[in-house]
Amino acid sequence: MNPGAIVLGGNFIGLGVVRSLGARGIPVWIVDPKRSNAVARFSRYAQRFLEPTADVHHFLIREGQRHRLDGWVLFPADDTSVEILSTNHQSLSTIYHVTTPPIDVTKFALDKRLTYRRADELGIPTPWTSTSDAASEAVNDLPYPVILKPAVNHHFFPHTALKVLAADDPLEFQTARARMGEWLTPDAILVQERIPGGGQCQFSYCAACKQGKVYAALVARRRRQYPVEFGNASSFVETVDQPLIEAYGRKFLEAIGFDGMAEVEFKFDSRDRRYKILDVNARPWGWHALGKAAGIDFSYLVWRQKVGREMTPIPSHKRATWVRELNDFLAIAKSPNRAAEIRCLLGAILRGNLTGATFDLLDPVPFFAEFVLRASQGFWLQRQATAFLSDTR
Repeated sequence: MNPGAIVLGGNFIGLGVVRSLGARGIPVWIVDPKRSNAVARFSRYAQRFLEPTADVHHFLIREGQRHRLDGWVLFPADDTSVEILSTNHQSLSTIYHVTTPPIDVTKFALDKRLTYRRADELGIPTPWTSTSDAASEAVNDLPYPVILKPAVNHHFFPHTALKVLAADDPLEFQTARARMGEWLTPDAILVQERIPGGGQCQFSYCAACKQGKVYAALVARRRRQYPVEFGNASSFVETVDQPLIEAYGRKFLEAIGFDGMAEVEFKFDSRDRRYKILDVNARPWGWHALGKAAGIDFSYLVWRQKVGREMTPIPSHKRATWVRELNDFLAIAKSPNRAAEIRCLLGAILRGNLTGATFDLLDPVPFFAEFVLRASQGFWLQRQATAFLSDTR
């Protein structure tokens, strides 16, 4: 029997991993302390759903010993899980194959201060960035408009349902800094230039790596996102050819010795015509299922790599698109050019190269279950973000 996999996180990201492996007969379990977020537990491919009530690291050790899960593969579906797996990499590796590298590698993805520092050393363009402490000493001279963002995203987003706060002037900066300070220390709040343009200016380099060398990769563009201006997540993504993004992304991942699957995000700055690194995800990213449609099934490739199956480089891929169904409807509705965006979506459907975040004819229940979960959970998150923003004004 094939070694199984445990996916830490039952959101739509985890669902993509569950489907990739489960459809190939690989046993898949889901571990998620938040049942209300775990749409993947409704998948036909999920054999077991576990809801830990204690420390996840010790829970995994106990379950591995109890059920003799030696050789199973651990996949994180969020940054909190990345931190758990990478921090406890040595002890977990006594039972499992861990797809997340140790913390001395993942720190360059989890902490944006280290991301930008390493990128600068490698000659990869970065946005102008400062800590809030340093910025507050020259508050009137900042390159407004700016954004304030956490150095470590998962220390802020779960509390606010927001990734950034915008500031157009010194007063807004001071207000936003004070509100973020409720959750973060001043040195963990970054102030960054606001690069103009929406999701269509954002690109990603996505790769599977083995011992610091990339063996399969693609570049994609975030055509639409939701919310439209500062998207928490992509809603429509398409593969593209962009050699410079590929060169920058490969250079970064190989320089830190990455092993597993990762996404490196960039945004094109029309002011100086440079692609600037924004973020690194040391895990399956939101739209990783696009890779399967393009002929690079990242989850399955990394599973094969970890269990010792033969690996061969994948030199090319097909064109493909991905849609986050519910979010994309909202993104199109708010677009200033709805007709063009609808034609783009219809074209992808007609070409047959579109894959959905939750919709799958062979596994339909998660799609409908998400409607119910989003009706309650999504409303609560919106209220959470709205309340936080109201307090910052």
